[in-house]
Amino acid sequence: MKTDYKKIRFWLLYHIGLLVFSAIIAFLMKYKQTGDVFHPTVVVAFLTIFLMSAGIGYLAIFMVNSANNYNQTQVARRIIPALLIFYAGSYIIANVSISTGVFFWYLYFDRDLSEFFPNLFNHELNFASGRFLIWLMLFTIAFFYLLWHNSVKKELRLKEENLKYRYQNLKSQVNPHFLFNSLNTLSEIVYEDAKKADKYIQKLSGIYRYILENEENDLIPLNKEIDFVKQYFELQKVRDNDKISLDINFQDSDNFKVVPVSLQILVENALKHNSRSGKLPLKIRIERRNDNIEVSNNIQKKNIIENSSKTGLLNLKERIRLILDKDLILEEDNNQFIVKLPLCKS
Repeated sequence: MKTDYKKIRFWLLYHIGLLVFSAIIAFLMKYKQTGDVFHPTVVVAFLTIFLMSAGIGYLAIFMVNSANNYNQTQVARRIIPALLIFYAGSYIIANVSISTGVFFWYLYFDRDLSEFFPNLFNHELNFASGRFLIWLMLFTIAFFYLLWHNSVKKELRLKEENLKYRYQNLKSQVNPHFLFNSLNTLSEIVYEDAKKADKYIQKLSGIYRYILENEENDLIPLNKEIDFVKQYFELQKVRDNDKISLDINFQDSDNFKVVPVSLQILVENALKHNSRSGKLPLKIRIERRNDNIEVSNNIQKKNIIENSSKTGLLNLKERIRLILDKDLILEEDNNQFIVKLPLCKS
């Protein structure tokens, strides 16, 4: 069995601290009462303060450790009952400690024990119902504020770790998704034209290099993303030629950032779900509208839509929500499908 030295060290220092604290308070109390810090009753005062501090301390540690097993919602539900339990428990511990100290004081000075209870209830326990109650109430409120604060911090930390984990998973899906679709396109042209296939492979390697270089980035300059989507579209033109067109109308692209590979996913989505021909080309347009960049296309839905799990678009929605805390907006207007992609100013 492995020894937990950190826990041993904590409890050792904790009890040493209690002993020092109890001794200092006992000496100060006796000096104030009798003018003699070493008055014989200082031992009784020390014992009383030590029992009280230790008991309330153990109760506090127990309740904090119990609260660590709860999430923020559970803590919110339990905090008021727990506060009342802690307050009542501390009050009982204080009274029991005082009673024990007074009892030993009677024994130490060999006093008549028949006077013990009258003196205890008429004089000694008044301490636990006077200023001590106010002190205990303030301590309890402060203690549970810290308990609540730690719970909120723990919840936020868990949420942040969960978001990071989810985002890493989302980013890891981009490369295989893009590569899968690119290889499908390559397989269609490799037997038709070797030179075209070679040119396609060269451009594909450059595009994939871009993805690899930016896979660790949450945001990249918009001008780089635009250059990337142009290269991607050239790959599509190898196969579709005049059946598709891309019009980019954007100024001040140096002043904005965007989620990596976002424009490529939207252009790919338009190509995947719409038919095109020489007579009815698919027209894709990219332009800025306020704090969004709009990717629109004329709707020419395919009779038979390619098998798709919609991973790319769903992936992009989630990434934008996690990174920018904004939504990807999808609209249809006048036979136009419009996607509004949030931008971030540089």
